[in-house]
Amino acid sequence: MNLPADRLIKKIFVTAECARDEIVEQIFTAYPKQKKIAIESEKSLTETIPQEDPKKILLVTHSKGEVVKDCPGTAAPYLCCRYQVINQTLNCPLNCTYCILQYYLNQPATIIYTDYQKIIAEIEQKITSQPHRLLRFGTGELGDSLALTASQIFAIKLIGYFATQKNALLELKTKTDRIGLILDQPHNGHTVISWSLNPLVIRNSEEHLAPPPTRRLKAAAEAARRGFLIGFHFDPIIDIPDWESQYLDLIEELYHYVDPARIAWISLGSLRFPPSMKTKIIARYPYSRLPYGELIRGQDQKMRYPRPRRTEIYRSIYRKLTEIREPPFVYFCMESPTVWQDVCGFAPQSNAHLDYLFAESLARRFPGLVAIKPKLPVYENAAGGCSAVKNNPDY
Repeated sequence: MNLPADRLIKKIFVTAECARDEIVEQIFTAYPKQKKIAIESEKSLTETIPQEDPKKILLVTHSKGEVVKDCPGTAAPYLCCRYQVINQTLNCPLNCTYCILQYYLNQPATIIYTDYQKIIAEIEQKITSQPHRLLRFGTGELGDSLALTASQIFAIKLIGYFATQKNALLELKTKTDRIGLILDQPHNGHTVISWSLNPLVIRNSEEHLAPPPTRRLKAAAEAARRGFLIGFHFDPIIDIPDWESQYLDLIEELYHYVDPARIAWISLGSLRFPPSMKTKIIARYPYSRLPYGELIRGQDQKMRYPRPRRTEIYRSIYRKLTEIREPPFVYFCMESPTVWQDVCGFAPQSNAHLDYLFAESLARRFPGLVAIKPKLPVYENAAGGCSAVKNNPDY
């Protein structure tokens, strides 16, 4: 155990149903100094530790209900790429001021699900039900994929499974630079390790326990040398006084460390959060300036920068990312077709169309990665929505 976030954990609670799991034994070995406490069920945990910081408590248990789900992207007019999320780690220890998990997850611990076979069965059901569509799965929706050793132990299992799949990719989203546990795992090119990026000035003020961006980029470079595909997420982009020079310099540093030919995709997304989160940010992080910018309520009821301001920022960043000879696939997370059109000169016609654009880019840029040549009608007919997105230019 050598990850900075691991040092936060003081106690590990284990429910009876998973006490004999192989992954649990590996987690115990990785955390030799933490107190291990057996409990009957997840419900009894709230009675045991009603007031403790959930980042200091690790709950190891089996999942209840579905773990693999469609990405909970917001509704029209915002486009969603039809990503599949694997909610195996719940909560994140990195303490970023803008993180919605601090307000969305109401639980007394960081939860790690260890019922690997059940989760794999859910993934297989998704893959076999749509054999002609490339499916992208990821574990970074409700927690950092790699910030904890316990999460990396599970990630190793997933990497091995996806290495055997012909038309599915795994994405591990993280801010950590300590990824040594997974680098030697056979992956067959079917795992994308991706990093969330913001300039150093934003890291220093808003991403309290995350390593500086240069360290993340060096980790990405090492992963690329080991044959992994790489992804980056400029999300949330934050409007600071010198935003343009800060983000453009970061992009230059990104391309300095990581060969664009190894980058599967790059996403852009602006700061957004539920209105009720503003008062919580102010109370928890009184020094943060995030809640005080010019923000409007979008059609998804989240606060975000006005569309003209988002478009201005996106244009500069998109231009910098795509000015190289063969740029990676760049997309927007939860943005309207109007923003796509204004920034890129085109817009996906639906969520299914955006899903297809991912597959087409990967098939063209990485020969042999996608087993079946992507065809748009297949993606339009797949479960998860082929309807056109109704645009509203006001947002």
